[in-house]
Amino acid sequence: MRGMPRAPRIEFAGALYHVMNRGNHRQRIFADNQDREMFLATLAETCKAAGWVVHGFVLMPNHYHLLIETVRPTLVKGMQWLNSTYTLRYNARHKQRGHLFQGRYKALLVDGVEGDYFLTVSDYIHMNPARAKMVKSGEELLGQKWNSAGWLAGVVKGRPDWLRWERVYGELGMEKWGVRERKRFGAHMRRRVEEELGSGREEQGERWGAVREGWCYGSEGFRVEMRERMRRMLVGARRVEEKWSGASVGETEEAMAVELMGRAMKVLGYGAGEEVVGVDRYLVGRLVREQTRVGVGWLAGRMGMKTRGSLAVGLCLLGKRLESDGELQKRWKKVKDLQAC
Repeated sequence: MRGMPRAPRIEFAGALYHVMNRGNHRQRIFADNQDREMFLATLAETCKAAGWVVHGFVLMPNHYHLLIETVRPTLVKGMQWLNSTYTLRYNARHKQRGHLFQGRYKALLVDGVEGDYFLTVSDYIHMNPARAKMVKSGEELLGQKWNSAGWLAGVVKGRPDWLRWERVYGELGMEKWGVRERKRFGAHMRRRVEEELGSGREEQGERWGAVREGWCYGSEGFRVEMRERMRRMLVGARRVEEKWSGASVGETEEAMAVELMGRAMKVLGYGAGEEVVGVDRYLVGRLVREQTRVGVGWLAGRMGMKTRGSLAVGLCLLGKRLESDGELQKRWKKVKDLQAC
């Protein structure tokens, strides 16, 4: 049996993503420094072709992290080219065949306007070697060529044009690429490493959890905007009978269901905050089930019902009553043409 397609990627000009991809079966994707140089050269080509800007990166033995900004909506095409081209080059060099990366890369949408979400993701990426106990100090981390922190701190020389400093520095209140600013960024990273390796590890772990999980990281306003973008994609998918899955789809479907429930209750004569009762609960439930893909369990909980079974049975009985109950048919007619939007 074929499973549902995974959630579509949200793409738009100026989008920020934390991208991570891991080796197939967690195998190494870099055998030596020549492979790492080859990957960065491929990344540079991707930036030029796809219009990407890189704000941070780290190359780990069996995975990589990128903090990228898409000047044009080219995340999917760019990632396809980056991963496939590097795989071809890696396999040719090592005389191998087959997949190098696992099935699907992770792409977390990042809020680059409000709060410290951007800086948190930047720190998370740069701190990977410290969390993996691959370095013992901030100096050691900043000395790594395969971590953009060293280049941004000026410790590693020859920062490439595709690696930008402006956004990261701006998050720390700096506007120039100067010696003093590079030293300040270096001090920031050393402090983060000390916290990670010392008593602040638990506190930082709580911050990192939000970066590792989910599909969208930012303020509530940002999340609402991203859900709206996803909603428009889902509405378009329904027109061609496509089905999607994933956390981003689930969250968006739930938001659409809540909005639809509110409109249905208003049509049925309920005021704001008023509890829907009696058979009207099943009318609203039937509408939501027809127009969205939320689960029965979620819907039952949202409507204040004790079990998903009670809602399922009620929906079944409603269908039978609608065949002969004229008054119920009138109430159903009031809401049945409402559309999820």
